[in-house]
Amino acid sequence: MLTPITSGRVTLLCAGTIAMIIALPHHAAADGFFVDNECADGGCHVTAHAPGRVPAAVEGSSGRGRGDGSEGTGPTCVSTDMAFAQSREEGPLARCAGLVNRTSGPEFDPAVLAEQARAMMRLPEPAIGTAPPPGKPRFVNLPSWMWVDERDWEPVSATASVSAGSVTVVASPRRVVWDTGDGHEVVCEVPGTVFSPRVYREEGSPDCGHTYTTLPPGGAGARVDLVAVWEWVVSWSTSDGRGGELADLNTVSTVPVPVSEIHAVVTDIR
Repeated sequence: MLTPITSGRVTLLCAGTIAMIIALPHHAAADGFFVDNECADGGCHVTAHAPGRVPAAVEGSSGRGRGDGSEGTGPTCVSTDMAFAQSREEGPLARCAGLVNRTSGPEFDPAVLAEQARAMMRLPEPAIGTAPPPGKPRFVNLPSWMWVDERDWEPVSATASVSAGSVTVVASPRRVVWDTGDGHEVVCEVPGTVFSPRVYREEGSPDCGHTYTTLPPGGAGARVDLVAVWEWVVSWSTSDGRGGELADLNTVSTVPVPVSEIHAVVTDIR
């Protein structure tokens, strides 16, 4: 007689099954388990190996352990009747240790979650401000001011989660790199100062400005592209204390600005 012993979602057939296992020291069971046995000193030890599971203790189980660490790989059936176990006949039932789940939670890959969170981020594009205003000409040898909206100069975060944990990605403003359209580049590690009569300085912006020294190829009044590339440094941290860095992110804005010059005209000589 074969008697099923069930624990969780695994059913193990003991008794007559054990007799067949004796003849096959390493046998693949129908449910995906591998079973091994050892018979000595009047007892047989049969172990079904199940990846990711460990056997629950069975009070009063007899028979010897395998001594190779395999006791923790699956359910264990113990038959104390060695003659029966070797006879291939039906007989006394073996006692089996059931299956229990491991206590540790499932693993998760923080790098994968970090990239998912990074892909979800929506960073602001630089809102370009200039003095003179973008539609008005800036003049050769006169300083112009540049800035981005200071309200956007703050970290942005996104979080991706699974049942085992979560990863939070934070993008922080690092600097704005300005391509002024005349072959020059201005690097500003602050948003820049908004022009006003109160903060006016004859020498130009205190932190983020540029002075054009030549006309563009199209001559006076021709437009050049003023490009602001906003660089963001990106880091990640997990709910279990891990962390690291990711590749930087950039956002870009462009405005055309005219460049002209002022000519002095002599009208009277005395």
